[in-house]
Amino acid sequence: MTIQTLIEKLPDPSHSIAALLALTGLRIGELLALRWQDVDLENAHLWVRQTVYEGHFDELKSKRSKRKLPLAAMSILIVRSLQPREVDPSKLVFSARNGSPLSRRNLLNRQLKPVCKSLGLAEVNWHWFRHAHATLLDSVGTPLGTTQALLGHSSPDMTREVYIGSVSEDARQAVERGETLLDPNGPKFRIGRKWQVL
Repeated sequence: MTIQTLIEKLPDPSHSIAALLALTGLRIGELLALRWQDVDLENAHLWVRQTVYEGHFDELKSKRSKRKLPLAAMSILIVRSLQPREVDPSKLVFSARNGSPLSRRNLLNRQLKPVCKSLGLAEVNWHWFRHAHATLLDSVGTPLGTTQALLGHSSPDMTREVYIGSVSEDARQAVERGETLLDPNGPKFRIGRKWQVL
């Protein structure tokens, strides 16, 4: 069982949400709070500015949680496929029909858990994809400080502070190397439905 198999079996919007969580390491609340004004596909990054829980928007967990994340090719492809023709910058990237934030609990209970059960997977939740992202980064030799910066973790440790000062290029390289583990055949690898490249 691979992470690709699980993502492939999920219906939308969980399909795209799970893929982006695994590719970016965002927290589920951060992803569901993402607005189009936070996304810059031309420059391949997004800004994490807020979180949402039970329909209420809130400040981020820590100062380091507010961050700029690089996007690699697959993430850009997914986000571009979600983009409406007429973009209202204040609208959520993932929203209910009435424009309100999606419920992580409903998505978990109605989409993620049933698919996991059918695949014989237990104890999978949205945070699992964030852990998978951290594992992917570690697998490609990403420095600990870069991983912590990408995940938005706070740490008083001086060594980590040194790494965080040079995150920009390290972060982009780490995200690109991590993405290759989900996409071993390059951009022609089919991991999704409407955001796939063939």
